[in-house]
Amino acid sequence: METLETLFRSFETGIRSAKALKPKQYLKSIGLEYSDLRIGFNSGQFHHRKTLESKEAFEMLGVITKSDAGVRDESFTAYTVFGRYGLIFPLLDSNSRIVNFFALRFDLDKKKQEYLNSEGIYPAYPHPLTKKLYLAPTVIDCASLMQSRVLDQREAVMALHDGELLEQHLEAIKSLNELEVIIIFKR
Repeated sequence: METLETLFRSFETGIRSAKALKPKQYLKSIGLEYSDLRIGFNSGQFHHRKTLESKEAFEMLGVITKSDAGVRDESFTAYTVFGRYGLIFPLLDSNSRIVNFFALRFDLDKKKQEYLNSEGIYPAYPHPLTKKLYLAPTVIDCASLMQSRVLDQREAVMALHDGELLEQHLEAIKSLNELEVIIIFKR
């Protein structure tokens, strides 16, 4: 069965590929290192050479949708792929399972950021003993703060969903028994 977990592992392999030069260059340009953070690369080909059952599972996950684009062989089905040729960041639920992806499509005329759905938190739900919580407006801002290594023990960071505080963020905050301060970054 195809899951977001197994798919993300393939994206992590993709970013490590020798062919993934542009994604690595882009990450370097924004000061992020894929070996320090959970970042993957979606070349848009993960569904190629897969069984019909796998493709149906990917459709159920929402990572591919049937397209009416032309194909050279009528026996093939064209698909639109979520986050094609983009950097992929996993969002987790309270049980640390991947339930969503954030994609940064950096190689377009105008960069495009998109979420697969509205579930989960990046990078994860904070530890219950967190004393200081930072709320970053975007996944990229959150990853930058984590990459900087300025967080001390009992400090955590969460990315808002396109700058929006969602129900899962409130749930996470309410679960922090020793929380003393919340610091909100604005853009």
